[in-house]
Amino acid sequence: MRYPLMLYRDGQQCRVWDAHDVDTLIVADAMEEADAKAEGWRESPAPPHPLDHDMDGRPGGSLPRRRREKTA
Repeated sequence: MRYPLMLYRDGQQCRVWDAHDVDTLIVADAMEEADAKAEGWRESPAPPHPLDHDMDGRPGGSLPRRRREKTA
């Protein structure tokens, strides 16, 4: 059972790991989870890894590919 699910983002609601402050949000279903993640919420209270370009919670991945307009 995945839901309800608690999500986190940097904030001031509670302190974890001595010096990292986060806000929490509980979502009830996949639609709420997708909306929250689009607003920057994540599944771990740990700060995101600086190399987590695709925001999947693991280092690596890639940035979205930039699309160039075709020239005539």
